[in-house]
Amino acid sequence: MNLKTSLSLNNFNLINFISWCVFALPIILIFSNSLADIIVVTASIFFIFQSIKNKKWEWLNEPWIKIGFLIYLWLIIASFFAYNQELALSRSLPWIRFIIFSASLQFLFLIKKKNRDRLLLSVFIAIIYVGIEMLTEYFTGTSLYSKIRFNFFDSLYFSGGPHRISGPFKDAPKTGIFLAYFALPAILGITKFISKKYSTLFIILSLTISLFLIYISGHRSSILSIFLSLIFLSMYFFWSKKRIIFLFSSILLFGIIIYNSIPNKTENIYIKTYKELKNYNNSPYGSLSITALKMFKEHPFFGIGLKNYRVACENDKFLSKGHLGTGYGVSPWKGHYNEGLKKYFEATCSSHPHNLYLTWLAETGAIGLILFTVLIFIFCKDIFSQRKIIINQIVALGIISSIFPKFLPMMPSLNFFSNWNAICVWLLIGWMYSLIKIKRENL
Repeated sequence: MNLKTSLSLNNFNLINFISWCVFALPIILIFSNSLADIIVVTASIFFIFQSIKNKKWEWLNEPWIKIGFLIYLWLIIASFFAYNQELALSRSLPWIRFIIFSASLQFLFLIKKKNRDRLLLSVFIAIIYVGIEMLTEYFTGTSLYSKIRFNFFDSLYFSGGPHRISGPFKDAPKTGIFLAYFALPAILGITKFISKKYSTLFIILSLTISLFLIYISGHRSSILSIFLSLIFLSMYFFWSKKRIIFLFSSILLFGIIIYNSIPNKTENIYIKTYKELKNYNNSPYGSLSITALKMFKEHPFFGIGLKNYRVACENDKFLSKGHLGTGYGVSPWKGHYNEGLKKYFEATCSSHPHNLYLTWLAETGAIGLILFTVLIFIFCKDIFSQRKIIINQIVALGIISSIFPKFLPMMPSLNFFSNWNAICVWLLIGWMYSLIKIKRENL
């Protein structure tokens, strides 16, 4: 074996290894944020290496990647004017990994059909496992993973508490969020391996179970997200008249199950949501939104910097009237009843504003928000231009249905810049573009 052949074989083995790591990401995201981030960074670096080696830079011509790099440049520039420069740079400098990772899916790791199928299978296995763990916790109080850690590794039990179900997620109850991201792509995508005779029944049962699991997760934002995803999917079922029946029957079946099993929880969620929307400014989310707008008014051009909301919110400029001047022992991270004003004020501090667009507005300024809005516009334009392909690509349809609620202006959201949430989003975006790219090139 000559040197050239040996190097070629080593490169083949390396790309295979990294590819399998990428395919395993949905499962790894359940157990380790750090390992998932390491895989994202490794895949991104390897993709750059392959681009240099093969002199293939056509991926830089993609409009969404161009605007992604422009956003990255702005994030770095804005960091030098941040409330806390060091904190802002610690998040802005490595942010480019998400753009490159998503591009690597489109142009390298998911080019082949078998690789896309492997990722699909991994996602499907992940949601089945999460579902099993959720049901275990629902009926026994703790998940199997929690029991294993307690019995074999001397770790403490963990759970989501009285109102949430954490499943296998030990750091935070992310079960509803995870299913809202990946259930639809997995359920709809896996039907291509099932005969048409049973595919409709499979989707009805799987969708009903997933909706139930998301509901019992207790995460209201995920419940709203999956509901909006179903509305989006109804457009597809409207065009495909045979399947609109199953969509409505699934929703009906889900409603009956929820109503008969946990009516008190259903009532509490709806009433709480209604009250918050009716009196938004005085709600927890409204309080955080007001803080974000105050930050924007104070720093309209550059924003306060990435990861700075959590530190700047303690500044007197951004406190509520009820928290301002209340003295020692009153924290803006907690709600406070002001005796003088005879009013309860919600917490004005959190790790982020819990709204995607207000996060961009407060932390990156008007320019950052405009650039991000342009990126969303490009996504929408690409999807619309490939709508005929997407309608016939049920996996892509599932991905888009899962993503689009996350980009709605009034949707409560996780931090777009945190590694776990960002990996989920950019994994789905890269997966979607890989389907569009393959079809476009007729491969």
